[in-house]
Amino acid sequence: MKKIRRKIYDISKKTGDKFGFDLPYFVENGFWMLLNQGVILLGGLATSILFARYFSKDVYGQYQFVLSIIAFFSFFSVPGLNPALIRSIANDNQGDYKPAVKFSFKYSLIGSIFVLITAFYYYFYLQKTTIALALMSASVFFPLLFSFDKWQAFLKGQEKFAFLTRNLIIQTAGKTILILSAILLFPDNLLVVVIAYLFGTAFFHILWYVKSSKLPKNNKKGKDTFSYAGFITKLGILNTLVNNFDKLLIGILDIKALAVYSIALGLINIIKSFIKSISAITFPKFAKYNITVSFKQKMLIFFTGIVIATIFYFIADNLILLLYTDKYLPSAHYFKLFVFITPLFMISSVLSKKVLANKNKSKLIHLKITIPIITLLSSVTVYIVSKNIDYFIFTKFFVFNILNFLLLSFSVKKKHTV
Repeated sequence: MKKIRRKIYDISKKTGDKFGFDLPYFVENGFWMLLNQGVILLGGLATSILFARYFSKDVYGQYQFVLSIIAFFSFFSVPGLNPALIRSIANDNQGDYKPAVKFSFKYSLIGSIFVLITAFYYYFYLQKTTIALALMSASVFFPLLFSFDKWQAFLKGQEKFAFLTRNLIIQTAGKTILILSAILLFPDNLLVVVIAYLFGTAFFHILWYVKSSKLPKNNKKGKDTFSYAGFITKLGILNTLVNNFDKLLIGILDIKALAVYSIALGLINIIKSFIKSISAITFPKFAKYNITVSFKQKMLIFFTGIVIATIFYFIADNLILLLYTDKYLPSAHYFKLFVFITPLFMISSVLSKKVLANKNKSKLIHLKITIPIITLLSSVTVYIVSKNIDYFIFTKFFVFNILNFLLLSFSVKKKHTV
């Protein structure tokens, strides 16, 4: 085994040197992150496939709508703590871990109140009992969903990707089994499935937090961890709105259309999750060293993205038919266009980690405020003028991703190479 690992190291070292990458670092740690994403992919696909086959479009659309509302209010949990904590732990400030969880939990309680208010609105005013009850359940679990997940940031900061992957695989498998059981035993019962999702997520986050809370070896604290987390969170409010307002709007207009749209969005998010998992490996290195990404490296990433996009474009129709039946074939229309952003997203995903790690506040302001505002204004304007939901979706999707790519790609000074 040692000889095999040595051989892999030598090959990756020679290949990496040609392109200016620390390839052995990515091969070793990337293996664990890809393994984790593979399990998540299987779990996510199994869940969405059973939803498509056992649930009506109405119920699946309602499920996605409830998750979108939960995600929208997630900014109350101070999500900026995640990158701020990774950055702090990477610099050996392990004393920030437990206070970060407590801080997030406290503010998540505010999010719970807003989710509950939304539930009352759906129950008493709109008289949509099923969605209302699902949101009431979400208000109870809300603080547990977004505060105890900091164990992931802690392990990423320490570059313990194997440990992180093991936990995430167990969590994904356990949560998936719970949700699938709910779908099979209670077809078309939205409330049971939502509770299964909420309980599974909360249970494993608490479990891994309890175990990882024993790992910190010092009480050192970063000087600006919480102020930086607050800064990122405030900037990210508009970003959270942009990431969810399309699903919320479609869900309000046509819940069945949201089900179709969610299938396509789910598939593109699987691709994006794989990319994010690999790019996440760069964060600790960016936090520790003054590293940049060369033009040669960007082009290699870009052309890799083109290959991935081309493959998925040509298999999109058959993939939808195979997994979700012809009931969801219209989803291919969205997915085939969404994959075109893959090359841009691959570059943006890496460069955004550098911006966060290096605390480039001017770039963060443009990423989190300027671009979301332009995206919101342009997509809403297109919808008002055209009354066409497809034009609205594509404007929102492409404007947001293209502007992110342009800002990040032309803002990195060359000093060193990865």
